Amino acid sequence: MTQRPSLVLWDADGVLQHPRSGWRDRLSAMGGAGFDLACFAAEQAPLRGEGDFAEAIAELVAERGLDVDPAEVAGIWRGIDLDPEALELVAEVRASGVRSVLATNQQAYRWTHMRDELGHPDRFDALYVSCELGVTKPDPDYFRAILRAEQVEPGEALFIDDAPHNVESAAGLGLNAVRHDPADGAAGLRRILRDHGLVPVEA
Repeated sequence: MTQRPSLVLWDADGVLQHPRSGWRDRLSAMGGAGFDLACFAAEQAPLRGEGDFAEAIAELVAERGLDVDPAEVAGIWRGIDLDPEALELVAEVRASGVRSVLATNQQAYRWTHMRDELGHPDRFDALYVSCELGVTKPDPDYFRAILRAEQVEPGEALFIDDAPHNVESAAGLGLNAVRHDPADGAAGLRRILRDHGLVPVEA
């Protein structure tokens, strides 16, 4: 077992929450082949806090001459299913005295929903959201900003994310970075936490 971390950085999507089933099919039905990828491209600047996501989607819909409501397209990003068992693990880690912070790439349109409607501020000791930091994972500066704010050394932090490139970037800075397979659910998260001394072995 490795040294027990003093800080856990939790990714959101694919770890603690998941996009609503069928979201990608809905995008394709609205805009045809490749529309989902075009939406992702339009999202990149807003993820860094540059520009408005809903406006970017409206411009994309207009450029493509689509007969769809841009608000309905953007609204797909607010279709989020929380994983209650995973969130219980966050609470368990916090109750043990270890700080737990949210470390997520989000644009303001979606983050506002997560913050105000899904209750994430009450679940974490701090919130590190890309649109507010001005930088996204996997940029090393994203992780540096969190370590600086939390005043911890990389080796004192555990980072859990489902994206390999994010995990590789964090590990390159010296964080204890572990990829979580969304298919493993809360049981997989518990194994990660157990391996780092954050939950009891017998649990």
